[in-house]
Amino acid sequence: MTKPSAGTRPEFATNDEAKGDRVASAINSLLSYLRGKWVEPPALAIATAYFNPAGFGLLAEELEKAGPVRLLLGAEPTDAGQLSRVRPLGRRQRRRGPSPEVVRALEGHARSLLEDRDLLGFTLEADMAARRLVAWIEEHPGVEVRRYERGFLHGKAFIVESDTTGVIAGSSNFTYAGLARNNELNLGHYQPTTVGQVLAWFDEQWGKAIPYDLAGLYKARWEPYQPLDVFLRMLHENYGADLEDATVGSKLGLTAFQADGVWRAKRILDRRNGVLIADEVGLGKTYLAGELIYEATVVRRQKVLIICPATLRDSTWTGFLRHHNLRADVLSYEELASNIDTAGNRTSALQDLDEYAMVVIDEAHAFRNNATRRAEALHRIVDSRVPKDLVLLTATPVNNSLEDLYSLIMYFARNDYAFADVGIPSLRQYFNRAIATDPDSLTAQHLFDVLDATAVRRTRRFVKNHYRGDRIRVNGVEQEVSFPTCEVRRVDYDLAGVLPGVFDALATSLGAHVAEEIMTSTVAAGVILADIGQVLTMARYVPSQFRLDGDTEQYEAQNAGLLRSALLKRFESSAHAFRSTVAKMITSHARFLNALEAGYVLTGENLRDFVAVGMEGAEDFLVELEDDEGTMDASNYDVDALRGAVQADQDILTSLHDRVGHIDHTTDPKVERLVGELATIAAEAAAEGIGEEDTRNKRKVLVFTYFADTADYIHTAVRNAVITDERLRAYRDRHAKISGSDGSDRTGVITGFAPRTAGAGDEEDLYDLIITTDVLAEGVNLQQARHIINYDLPWNPMKLVQRHGRIDRIGSLHKRVFMRCFFPDEDLDRLLGLEERLQRKLKQAAAAVGVGTVLPGVDPVERSITETREMIDRIKREEATLFEEGGSAALSGEEYRRRLADAFKNTATRTRVIGLPWGSGGAIARRNADPGFVFCARVGDHDRPFHRYVPLDEDLTTRTVRTADGDLVAEIVRDTLACLNQADPGDRDAPAVELAEPMYRAAFDAWVVARADVHRDWSLHTDPGRLSPPLPKVMRKAVEYVEGHGAFLGERQDDLASRLRAPYTNRVQRAVRGALAHDEHGTPQETVERIAAVADEYGLSIPEPPIPLPPANLEDVHLVCWTAIVPVPEVESESERESGS
Repeated sequence: MTKPSAGTRPEFATNDEAKGDRVASAINSLLSYLRGKWVEPPALAIATAYFNPAGFGLLAEELEKAGPVRLLLGAEPTDAGQLSRVRPLGRRQRRRGPSPEVVRALEGHARSLLEDRDLLGFTLEADMAARRLVAWIEEHPGVEVRRYERGFLHGKAFIVESDTTGVIAGSSNFTYAGLARNNELNLGHYQPTTVGQVLAWFDEQWGKAIPYDLAGLYKARWEPYQPLDVFLRMLHENYGADLEDATVGSKLGLTAFQADGVWRAKRILDRRNGVLIADEVGLGKTYLAGELIYEATVVRRQKVLIICPATLRDSTWTGFLRHHNLRADVLSYEELASNIDTAGNRTSALQDLDEYAMVVIDEAHAFRNNATRRAEALHRIVDSRVPKDLVLLTATPVNNSLEDLYSLIMYFARNDYAFADVGIPSLRQYFNRAIATDPDSLTAQHLFDVLDATAVRRTRRFVKNHYRGDRIRVNGVEQEVSFPTCEVRRVDYDLAGVLPGVFDALATSLGAHVAEEIMTSTVAAGVILADIGQVLTMARYVPSQFRLDGDTEQYEAQNAGLLRSALLKRFESSAHAFRSTVAKMITSHARFLNALEAGYVLTGENLRDFVAVGMEGAEDFLVELEDDEGTMDASNYDVDALRGAVQADQDILTSLHDRVGHIDHTTDPKVERLVGELATIAAEAAAEGIGEEDTRNKRKVLVFTYFADTADYIHTAVRNAVITDERLRAYRDRHAKISGSDGSDRTGVITGFAPRTAGAGDEEDLYDLIITTDVLAEGVNLQQARHIINYDLPWNPMKLVQRHGRIDRIGSLHKRVFMRCFFPDEDLDRLLGLEERLQRKLKQAAAAVGVGTVLPGVDPVERSITETREMIDRIKREEATLFEEGGSAALSGEEYRRRLADAFKNTATRTRVIGLPWGSGGAIARRNADPGFVFCARVGDHDRPFHRYVPLDEDLTTRTVRTADGDLVAEIVRDTLACLNQADPGDRDAPAVELAEPMYRAAFDAWVVARADVHRDWSLHTDPGRLSPPLPKVMRKAVEYVEGHGAFLGERQDDLASRLRAPYTNRVQRAVRGALAHDEHGTPQETVERIAAVADEYGLSIPEPPIPLPPANLEDVHLVCWTAIVPVPEVESESERESGS
């Protein structure tokens, strides 16, 4: 047939792309024909089930010139083929109202109209089309829209009402598909009788229909929404599914926030087989773990293993399990390492490893270093072939670097692509990018997605804000959950007054005055050869630097750098600790020189897999060094240079030792300040206390130091002071010491110090003062006390957070708690500056070997220089925010989940937010911000949202950045947390902002950029080849070896090769490399058997390949909502204006 020409009355209308036929063309032809014949534009009546703006756009030009238009919408049967024609006798006949089938159809019809609106797209063209439709409905005379709701509306007709002129009726809906694409059949009728009958039918349905706000449906797209509603919609896209599952009750009487934490932990465990419970100190992580243990042991009748510090085994876990009638094996870290080889034997503390279904690690940050025996033992447990749930408890998952978090997650992640389902195809690369973004940061903001998928992390502030009124039972008494207010007090002392002139000499010996270029050029070797005799070379600890051939052993360089740092920190701690360390070093140097004279070099081979971590590790390093096992023939070394360097260092150390030899606690001004603070505490308690018990609790104090030597030193000082100083009379016979080397009854001391919170409540109250190392910084409930004194400079502020958590806990007996921190007033900047320099050189040493670690599988050290300094400065200013926030690593989605849940408690808010149209937006007026847009998108029906932040330049064009190749590309922020932070209005009452036209139009251009980026990201995850990380060289070699020499295995050959085909962790790669290394000393069959033994020992299983995403087109990327960031100039204060005038 031919296409209807303008000015005709078509009798047949269909869509035929090959012939160029469209139903829309036929209708337009009829209307054009009538306009050409009549003076008055014709009145129209349209009946249709479905409608969309694209369909309107096909007829818009004629409809805008027409007379009054009645548009009748209605619902078709959802699926007529599924409707039974036999009435179920059990269902009563309805006397009034539509049938259930009609109700469902109407609901589906409403959803379809909303979906058509949502799928309109976020383009300037689509926006203009929708606005054109709304303008026609609201402004064109005589346009009315109704919906028929008494039954189905199956008829479709385009009727010219004027003079019953004509009708085009058939199968076409008033949609783009119905008028232009679908295989439709429509007939044109122009007999007045027939047209009249059709019009009568229409009038009857119209009379039964009700008004429908079609214009309002589409106007909702461009209304300026409150920024909070848009932000909540973004949160709903992320966390809405979590809210749909109701939390379950608690068997152990948990608070509401603790029960919610258990629910989250169970969801993560179900998906990951591991969870990081990282609630801030004092929020009851033990109870969360206890609930999980209950479900494992009582509900599922499984066996559980708990691994914790020995102190917590005796003071916390044994009593907790007994109180709640739970059974589990509880081992200390040391017991784990010593029993792992005999697991399953009758004499072992460990059962057969495959018997355990759940493993709980308390203070799990102690396992962040993979190069320890305890870490190796844990890997053997969790890597067995029988899957286990791993529960990691730590308030400080990030201590020294973001690598800490990576190490903990890899205990249960198993392989590098374990988080591909949340858009992280390679966990290693994901962490590398985060570290590269800000190497000195301890914050996990760039790791938000993986942390949100693995961790339960809440802070005190979170609990205070979202669980007000929550109640808990403490010592049998129910009370409201509350926390004391923390007050930080700085205690200044004169470091130079302790050891006059010694700090200058020590700083010189540590390289404070060595030129930067010399330090940089020698740091990778670990030895500083500039100014020998003035600067410690550390040659005794890095003998490989003096080999005649071969490179420097990097583990030696790393340990030498850490030892320099430890000397500085021990010096600040106490003269006694410094003198003790220097004495050990002098002895070590003498042994080394004696061996050198005998013709051999002590190489410390037993330290090859030892890496000192921070201050604690340095002492362990010296202990290990005394038991030196490795030697090499001195003929392989430059003996004269080595001897000269070591002898020069010994002379420096001897000089330093002699200069501090005279100091003792009776003349130590730092000890004098400590005694003064204890006297102040005792006096305040006496003045404020109500009764003997309250006074005693108010003077209870923990004195923390990093070093056992310092703990011994100040305990001796305090023991004498309480006898001779009447101000300390209250502490006589009521003081004790606990340190790592102390063999006393820790549990007895702990319960004697805080019987009401650390014991059963009926123990005798014996102590008011404990001097301790960080063995008491973790896990013990000492909130009966009110004071903490940090005797050392807070080199690692996260340690202070842990310590603070001992007394700032739920159930504290005090409204205020006090945190005192010692600072060397005159020399603080010099101390911190020297430490920062040493730490930067350690990082450069790590970079010198081309990776983020000095040794495979070993943590890099102290990436936290900048942020640590900021934390120390906050403490010095006596700010308590660090302890309220739980440190900078307190980032997770819990805050967002709870904000969404709290907002959705209001039904109206929930309905309003979920009802936001796709493509709806809001704006935030933000002072001195850059303009930009945050977009929240979905791809097809996939359940994972994508967030993009697109910053703009001042001219509202997309900001560009230059790539490494020199190309200019749009700047796009993909980090979820960064995007949500930008979209967060902060103020819940922030008003809706009307965007200026240029900014509104800029949104469409920015969405083009963001949409393309989301599609590019999605497409990368549809390719299985891209998803699978490259196979490490050693694993590839092992696969090839098994395939080439493993035929004797039979069917097991392919199985073993498949088990090896994955990017395993460094520790697995080292084991495989070791199995291959013996190839020269055995047969190929023996090598294959060794490889198979490694696979069995480490529980290697055939890895499940990452599941690629289904292919998607750019049109499948839909905008859910967006937020504009509108810069507002900073308003000058009145004083600034006056000064300017």
